[in-house]
Amino acid sequence: MKRRALLLLTAGPLLAAGAAQAAPPAVQLLVEWRWVDSSLAPAAQAAVRDGAVVVGTAGSYSPRGPGAVTSTATPPAPPVQRLVVLNGQQAGLRLTTREPLQWVEAIVELDTSATSGPSATSATPGGARPRIYASPRQGERRSTQGILLTPSWPGGSAPVRVAFAVDDSDGGHLQSTVQLPLARWQSVARTGTAAPAAPRGTLSTHDAAGQPERELQLRVSVQP
Repeated sequence: MKRRALLLLTAGPLLAAGAAQAAPPAVQLLVEWRWVDSSLAPAAQAAVRDGAVVVGTAGSYSPRGPGAVTSTATPPAPPVQRLVVLNGQQAGLRLTTREPLQWVEAIVELDTSATSGPSATSATPGGARPRIYASPRQGERRSTQGILLTPSWPGGSAPVRVAFAVDDSDGGHLQSTVQLPLARWQSVARTGTAAPAAPRGTLSTHDAAGQPERELQLRVSVQP
């Protein structure tokens, strides 16, 4: 009986020491994310995969392949959102953007007074002359997007484990868990349909059309 009690007493400090070692560092993490829009033609994608160097004017690039993609015009940097959160805790942000809209409405009125005299010859069969007015209208389109992130960093040179979820006002939802290198941008999600590359030796006007894609990129750093 005494031996069993002694074993339980010695196991207690060992478990406490293991829990202390497994606890992540109590540091602040800087979480950044951005949406990157790109448009690369299927012919350019195929050339990059074959090891060629593709020169474009729209700032397109390809993150894969042994080749390099350069551009004669530098595209504007995408906006970056930032949050500071304690290591291992959850952070979230919801943004609403407003886009002004303008349009013109056509209004048709029937002038029933023009039913006699010389002007009646151009009236409608019912006896009324139509009058068309252009009425300018203004409004706005609201778009809401929210994101939840939980970064966990064990310390040292180990990667950061990030659980995230993204939703928008159009009903889209994305949820995943990834491992990222510390302080480096990494693509974690991509929207859009990439067109299949044309076979070698085949030329088509469709290959010159850009395929729009959108990437979600994350970066996690230790807050200084």
